[in-house]
Amino acid sequence: MDIALLRDILIIFGIISGFIFLLTALILLLIIFIRVKKIIRYIEGSINEIDSLRSKIKESVPKPLSDIINGVLTIKKFTESLTKKAKKKKKTKSSRKIKGDKNE
Repeated sequence: MDIALLRDILIIFGIISGFIFLLTALILLLIIFIRVKKIIRYIEGSINEIDSLRSKIKESVPKPLSDIINGVLTIKKFTESLTKKAKKKKKTKSSRKIKGDKNE
């Protein structure tokens, strides 16, 4: 066998394997994209259902009571966001103490 023939075979094999790799990567990316798209559609549908239920509750419940319910939900979301931030700060401070960092 000549060295040039071996080189040509290796080049052809490399090109073919590269195309196969690109094709499989493209197929996998398309599958992932389709699944993510389905999940996003499901989440959007769920959000629309929740909004429609909330509007139905507002229509069926008297106005002062619905305002109180909305206020309670708003306060609950606000306190949850504050507690999440506080927990994150505690975790970072505790990790600094464990590592021995003196810049608290």
